Amino acid sequence: MEQYPAVQFMVTHGRKLSILVGLALPILVALGMVFAEWHWVWGIVSIAAGAGLGFAFRTFAELTQIIADMLLPQ
Repeated sequence: MEQYPAVQFMVTHGRKLSILVGLALPILVALGMVFAEWHWVWGIVSIAAGAGLGFAFRTFAELTQIIADMLLPQ
């Protein structure tokens, strides 16, 4: 797998990155709510969107793991 560093990175760190991706949007919107006085509705929307993004990224990471296990020589 040395020929595919991006695949190796996703296999190694995909789960942790999916958590980070899922939390990034709500954290940024929370900062906007505090400092820019955004409406609280954006907080609810960002939590739902963050959960969706985290799930999508987690699915991508797991699919990358499956492809790496099945197609790439060990």
